Amino acid sequence: MTISYSDRFRQKDAVESYDSKEYGSGSYSTAIWQLQRPVLERILKDFRRERTVPVRLLDFACGTGRVLASLEPLVDSAEGIDISENMVAAARTKCVKARLLVGDILASPELLQKNYDVISCFRFLLNVEPEMRSRVLRRLREALRMPDGRLLVNVHGNSRSLRHPAIVWRRRREREEKSGAMLNEMSPAETKKLLRETGFEVVRQFGFGILPPTLYRTPLRKAALVVDWSLAGDHWWNDCSIDMLFVCRPC
Repeated sequence: MTISYSDRFRQKDAVESYDSKEYGSGSYSTAIWQLQRPVLERILKDFRRERTVPVRLLDFACGTGRVLASLEPLVDSAEGIDISENMVAAARTKCVKARLLVGDILASPELLQKNYDVISCFRFLLNVEPEMRSRVLRRLREALRMPDGRLLVNVHGNSRSLRHPAIVWRRRREREEKSGAMLNEMSPAETKKLLRETGFEVVRQFGFGILPPTLYRTPLRKAALVVDWSLAGDHWWNDCSIDMLFVCRPC
C-alpha cells in the first residue's frame, strides 16, 4: 500500500514515532543531523553577516521543528509551514519565536509570504510524490527574494551512495510486505536537473554520511562515526554521500 506524503504524518502516533525512533538517541538520522547542524548554522551565519537588512527565514515542511528550532535564533524572523497539524504541534514545543502554520501551499498559496531571504527544505523531496516536487519548488521560488535569496534543500537518499544496494533489497521485500516504507532516492545529477528546471542554480553542495547506515547498528558504529565525521562537508566525494545538502539561488 502506498501512503501519500500528505497522509503519512497526520496521525499523532506516526509523529511521535518519527521523533522517538527516526530521530531518537543513537539513531543514524540523529548522527547525520549532528554533522549537518553546524554546517547549516554556519551557512546562515555567513549569509546574515553579508546583509545589512533583517533576514527572514521560512522552514518549509518544518515537521517537528528540528531544523527550525536550530535556525530561528540566527535570523530576525522565522516561519514554519507543514501540512500535518500534529507535526506543527510538536514543533511548537521546540520553537521559541517562529510563526508556525498548517496547510498546503499549493492549495492555499496565501500561506506563503513574499521575499523570504532563506528557505530551508529538509527531507521533503524524497518523501513527497515525484510529480509534486517541481510544483512545490516553483512555488517556493516565487516566494524567495530575488536575486540574492537562498534555498537550502537536502536529499537524504543518494542513489549513487553505498546505501543504494540496501534500498534495492528493501524495495524487493517491500513488494512482498507492502509496509509503505519510504524508499525513494535521487542522484546528484537528477537533483540538480530538478532544481535547474524549477528556477534554481546550485552554488554549493555538501555531503554527509559515506558508510552504509547498517554499520551504525553493529560493533563498528564508533568507527563508522569517525569516518563519516572526517568526510562530512564540502569535499570532492559529495556525490557519493548518502545525505546531500544543496545551497541554491534563484535564477
